[in-house]
Amino acid sequence: MAQASNRDLTELIMRPNTGTVGKQVRVRSNFFGMTSIPIKDVQHLNIQFLPEGTSLPVRRNLWQCFEDSLKGRAFLNKIKPVFEGRANLFSPKPLECGNDNLGISFEVNLQHGNRSGGVFKSKIKPVCVINMSELQLLLDGKSGIINNCLTAIMVLDVLFRHVPSMQYSTVGRSFFTPQDKCPLPNGAEVWQGFHQSARPTKGKMMVNVDVSATAFYESGPLHEMLPKLLDRRSLDDLRRGIPDRERIKVEKILKNLKIVVVHRGAEKRLKYKINKLTPTSAENTVFKDDTGNEVTVAQHFQNTYNRHLAFPFLPCIVVKKNTFLPMEVCEVVSGQCPVETPSDYQKGEMIKFTWNTPNVRANLINQGFNVLDYKDDPYNQQFGVSVKPDMTMVNARVLPAPKISYHASASFTPVGGTWSLRGKKVANGATLESWSVVNFASSINDGSVRFFIRELGQMFIDKDLESH
Repeated sequence: MAQASNRDLTELIMRPNTGTVGKQVRVRSNFFGMTSIPIKDVQHLNIQFLPEGTSLPVRRNLWQCFEDSLKGRAFLNKIKPVFEGRANLFSPKPLECGNDNLGISFEVNLQHGNRSGGVFKSKIKPVCVINMSELQLLLDGKSGIINNCLTAIMVLDVLFRHVPSMQYSTVGRSFFTPQDKCPLPNGAEVWQGFHQSARPTKGKMMVNVDVSATAFYESGPLHEMLPKLLDRRSLDDLRRGIPDRERIKVEKILKNLKIVVVHRGAEKRLKYKINKLTPTSAENTVFKDDTGNEVTVAQHFQNTYNRHLAFPFLPCIVVKKNTFLPMEVCEVVSGQCPVETPSDYQKGEMIKFTWNTPNVRANLINQGFNVLDYKDDPYNQQFGVSVKPDMTMVNARVLPAPKISYHASASFTPVGGTWSLRGKKVANGATLESWSVVNFASSINDGSVRFFIRELGQMFIDKDLESH
């Protein structure tokens, strides 16, 4: 783990005074106070999984399998360390890693449901001991910021993220659940989630909880996603094939997307990653079967699984060499982030989904707090951490609204938090010599466009100076 140098650390700047302007009020904040933090030392360990290069979700899965396999055994002995997801472990009690710095090694069998994902080796060795009592000295203003205090705050961050990261889809410090989601254009959907982080404040630690949102690939049958990716009305529009340019575009989007196959029954829902698409359809993609005979993918599924393909005109996906799967037997695994950045239209739809009034947002934050379930989290209990279930009330002031002038003769105060231009003149008018309106929406008729142009022109006239 990278350590911050002394040059990176700065002292907390004390607030010189509190303001007096405005009306004093009390408001709820999205901070929840910790009523207790660890007072005993925490052991910092390094964990390495071999072979290297495994992804973050795989490493978390490996740690889960590792922890499950060692329950009741001497190494853990009912101790509940937390995993940061990369290489750092934090344990509330010392773990015996041998008498030297070489550490201790284990073998981990990665499990995917009823199927083994292979055997990995793990190596764990101690790094240092974190004195958690120094964190309270910092909070009480009796100590400056030192590396140990920053590491202690990181321990709390990892502690709070440990269980959600094992149970939900995670992105950074946020986790997301499919219970509250909304479809987006082009085969995506936005999920609501929650962000949390440990923050030091005067006298105590706080947990900051807020709502979050991100776009995921839409889960479900892969073939149903295809027309959405190509902006087509239905699969019928693809019966004549997909042009190479569009196929390559879809291939880039789908590459490395995780899918499960559904043609072998519930007990054999094998998981794969998409590598590429075939340039030919399922009824024209030929390969050699186990007997050495050439057969199309559509014929193979008819002969082997007695499955007549409903969409043989669609390309197949390739998951590995000479392994072709028709799109209709594949389902997209839930909770996978899109590779590409959401489009402006998708971002606009996400903003609509996430916008809420303060009271609704507060209710959502409380829902997130309940999902996190700090009170009954066994890891929090073993580390000696507890969190107050109520939003922290803080003092605030409603400042007087500033006045604004659009014109020398028109100065006014905003109403309802907005500055309205209705009935107002601008300070300096301008003349548009020529301008035009382009209609890209086929659903809007010419009459509506002409009405918009008349209203827009009248607004320009109304906002100009009276002298003009």
